[in-house]
Amino acid sequence: MATLSIDQGKLRGGKSKTDNGFEYYEFLGIPYAKPPVGNLRFKSPQPAEKWDGEKDATVASKENIAIQMDIIESHGIVGSEDCLYLNVYTPKITENESELLPVMFFIHGGGFVYGNGILKKDHAPDFLIEHNTVIVIINYRVSILGFLSLEIPEIAGNMGLKDQVKALEWVQNNIAHFGGDKNNVTIFGTSAGAASVDYLLVSPKAKGLFHKAILHSGSCLNHWAVNYEPKKLAYKVAESLGYNGSLEDVNSLKEFLLKTPGSDLMATAFNICQKYTDRHLFFGFVPTIEKDFGNGDAFLTDHPYRLLKQGLFNHVPVIKGFCNKEGYLMNAVNPKAVLDVLQNKNFVEHWPFELDADDKVKYSKKTKMLLAYSKNIQPGDDHDKIAVDFFSDLDFIAGIWISGKLMAEKGVPVRFYEFSYDGKINYLKLLFGIKRNGAGHADDHSYIMCQDLAKKAHGLDLIIRNTICHMWTNFAKTSCPTPKDNSDNLVDWPVYTGNNPVYLNIDKKIEVLNNYEPQRMAIFEEIYDKYGK
Repeated sequence: MATLSIDQGKLRGGKSKTDNGFEYYEFLGIPYAKPPVGNLRFKSPQPAEKWDGEKDATVASKENIAIQMDIIESHGIVGSEDCLYLNVYTPKITENESELLPVMFFIHGGGFVYGNGILKKDHAPDFLIEHNTVIVIINYRVSILGFLSLEIPEIAGNMGLKDQVKALEWVQNNIAHFGGDKNNVTIFGTSAGAASVDYLLVSPKAKGLFHKAILHSGSCLNHWAVNYEPKKLAYKVAESLGYNGSLEDVNSLKEFLLKTPGSDLMATAFNICQKYTDRHLFFGFVPTIEKDFGNGDAFLTDHPYRLLKQGLFNHVPVIKGFCNKEGYLMNAVNPKAVLDVLQNKNFVEHWPFELDADDKVKYSKKTKMLLAYSKNIQPGDDHDKIAVDFFSDLDFIAGIWISGKLMAEKGVPVRFYEFSYDGKINYLKLLFGIKRNGAGHADDHSYIMCQDLAKKAHGLDLIIRNTICHMWTNFAKTSCPTPKDNSDNLVDWPVYTGNNPVYLNIDKKIEVLNNYEPQRMAIFEEIYDKYGK
């Protein structure tokens, strides 16, 4: 047991131990904001309240994960609206400034509609904490309760991202009590968590709250990470629940949604988004571009692509990565779309927004797109390689690569990696039972965060996991994953520049490669540049 005092009151935490025998302290289920219930539903997070006496932080309750549809286990509604909690894990408790440790702040994925940060079975710190870092893992509001927008000050949108900012503010105010250095915070995340990190990079609300960023398989430029028509989706949910007013009467719509039980909102939002499209990934209630009401509350009021292009983002060292078979996710959740591209080469039909007539011809099946995706087909390649590669780029890689390239053009030290390693603990492949070569979406996650699904690693899996965690924690400590004085034989990982467009390929052999798929990336750069998304 360990006790300490923070701004809100006294905490009693517990002790844990990794499989290697490394001991650490854990403080679980700490509130970082007021419960967003009642009149605070859909509102920006409010400061956490103080408590009397000693608060038990030895256990986190599954009742306090964000209310959501459990798409993996129970397939029912789980959690509650009282969900703004975080866990802190630390190797030592000291407030001596010379002994403070770097902080790594993790944001979970799940398409902005699913997931949690407080249950250790899903995200534990064991692999990273052995390298002497303080680990913070958070919940945030998801789906309709985290990202509803009626484009009015009372429900402006992006509540889930504002939760993340509030948690980062909590870290600034409190992490020194846990032995963490508030002046050395690395934010990192997977999938929607990585897109969240990207959003924090482009939001002025997060300025000064972190100092480095690591992104695994996600970007704010990914089409599934933004909704340009949030009110339309809100109306569909309300209509399904019996609302018979007009979309223009936003006050009535607001009151109706405020009075509807959270479980009904979540179930209805999930069902509507499931049926919304079969052409591409779509999660529905995700981040939006807010109207600026002049109240200082907005998280994002301009298109991320434009902000990146203009250099209007938080300039900190960045690692951005993707897996070589990201498209396995689309194969798992929507095999018909993969089959359509494979058989009919209907690339533009799966674009998440309408291309103009000339571009539809330009990128149609017989021209530029097909040439780019059939260029490197080799004997022995998977029969669906063209489609898997296309959805890998469309859903993930293009946004990751282009956002990082734009940051690098503004002088930010950016390092890219491609995770190609096909091990026995690859996350997505275990989750969906995928038995194919390569690394699927977020397969690197289980080499960074400890979870019950893939906790045990042996042989080369263990070596790869240790190597990644060593590089990630080096980056958290020094801004460089492979410092010059490293005595661990890590492959030197240079920054990306226009003259040296390198990336690290993490496979059985870890090596630096050059200029990732230039023909394919050029197509997406043209489209992003023309449409701004």
